[in-house]
Amino acid sequence: MPETQEQWYNRQAIELLAHHIPFERDAASKSEQIEMLRGLVLRHGREMDPDYFGFEARSELIRLGLWDRIGPA
Repeated sequence: MPETQEQWYNRQAIELLAHHIPFERDAASKSEQIEMLRGLVLRHGREMDPDYFGFEARSELIRLGLWDRIGPA
């Protein structure tokens, strides 16, 4: 099933945050970005197809314990 435009935007936001977090040096900014990522995943993750995520984003979501929240339960 193809993604809706809203799902695409939400997935892009999750992917961009997941790609950026490992390189963030400021601890406060990193914590804030992780919380933003967590919020996006908790709100929209069940609506997303895990197969659309790239390796880097998938690895970071696994590291943060959020990967199980992507895709239908």
